Amino acid sequence: MAIFWRPRSILQLTLVGFFVAVAPLCIAIFYTIQAFDQLAVNNSRKAQDLVELTRANQILQADLWALERNAGQYVALGDQQLLTLFQGEHNQIMEQLQQLEPMLDKERGFYLLPLTEALERLQVALVAPPTLFNGQATLAQFDQISSLALDLRRASQDFVDQQLQQQVVESQEIKSSLMLMVTSLALFTLFAALFFIYWINRPIRQIERRISQMGSGDLTQEISIVGPQEMQIVGERLDWLRSQLRELDAQKQQFLRHVSHELKTPLASLREGADLLAEGVVGTLDQRQFEIVSIVQQNSRELQRLIENLLDYNQLLYHRELNLESVEFERMWQELIASYAIIIERKSLQVEVMGDPCNWPADAPKIRTALDNLLSNAVNYCPEGGQVDIRWQVREQLLWCQVSNSGQAILEQESERIFEPFYQGRNSRIGAIKGSGIGLSVARECVQAHDGSLDLIENAQLPISFCMQLPELELKL
Repeated sequence: MAIFWRPRSILQLTLVGFFVAVAPLCIAIFYTIQAFDQLAVNNSRKAQDLVELTRANQILQADLWALERNAGQYVALGDQQLLTLFQGEHNQIMEQLQQLEPMLDKERGFYLLPLTEALERLQVALVAPPTLFNGQATLAQFDQISSLALDLRRASQDFVDQQLQQQVVESQEIKSSLMLMVTSLALFTLFAALFFIYWINRPIRQIERRISQMGSGDLTQEISIVGPQEMQIVGERLDWLRSQLRELDAQKQQFLRHVSHELKTPLASLREGADLLAEGVVGTLDQRQFEIVSIVQQNSRELQRLIENLLDYNQLLYHRELNLESVEFERMWQELIASYAIIIERKSLQVEVMGDPCNWPADAPKIRTALDNLLSNAVNYCPEGGQVDIRWQVREQLLWCQVSNSGQAILEQESERIFEPFYQGRNSRIGAIKGSGIGLSVARECVQAHDGSLDLIENAQLPISFCMQLPELELKL
């Protein structure tokens, strides 16, 4: 059907589906009414015929008794008037037998012939000349006539019972036929309804899949919707939107590449100059000057991390492939803590690191980015003289890593929103450079790329605590 006809709209398709689904039920109802009407007419006609047959048999029996009485009186008295009455009764009985003949089937109609012949012999015997007339012998024929009449009555009763049984059988056959037809049409209606539901929902599901595909960042495949024209138009508009989004995405990527290049070049020069000053290349620095250079170094490093976070977040949205390798977590934490040594010393923070030496399969750059953001968060939001705790352990085939710090607790209504991109809570960050609001979002994306989780949890010792769980992924050899 879909090959030879294509609906112009969802409304048209719905109406056609409705009529296709309802038509079999209408046919079933119409056929059922017709079948029961025909059955009622046939049963009524048969019932009338059977009633007439039964009545005719009863009248025949009464007339035979009257005929026998008239014949007996005529034999006893010899009155011609009684003979006339006998002949009238005889003619009436013969007419009744002729009327009974079409009411019986062939099998039971044979009982009429012997009775008719016996009645004719009786009439011949009564009207015989006086020399041949034998009254007693004539009256003796009534025994045979009564026996034949009783056989006819029994045959008629059998015929009535057979007809009634046949009506029951016909009713059962019609009922079975109607049940089969109604079941078949109901199944057809069900399949037709399911077919049209599928046909109506198919373009909607296609649109839903395409929108989900676009939402996941796949903008390469063209969108083509098969279905009614109005849905095809929606598909064309979605494809136009996909093209626009793809173009905007390309422009965004290009913009970020240019911005990162333009920012990293002067930042690298700034970091190099600060390092040269710290090394005393241009002369020995006094304590005050060294502290200023340390601040420049730390903030330039923090600025570089923020820029890299922006780039990492953009790439994580589209590239979630993992390059797994064995990561030595203790060494990675030591390197990260060393990079924050200046700010840790300047804020007099107490950093406690506790964990078993372990090598864990992970994408090293992504995990380093996640841990770096968690440590940066803990260090920058921790007040002077505060405490930072870093703990990890392997438990139940999971790597549990917990980063906690002292400071102002995160409000409950902000506990989930802090992982949203560019969202910043009420707690103020300590330092000259304010955060971008994507550090925790980048960290969670990196962890989720490993099928892990990163959540804010409660800690009895410290008010702010983040827990990371990484499953043990299989390394590809």
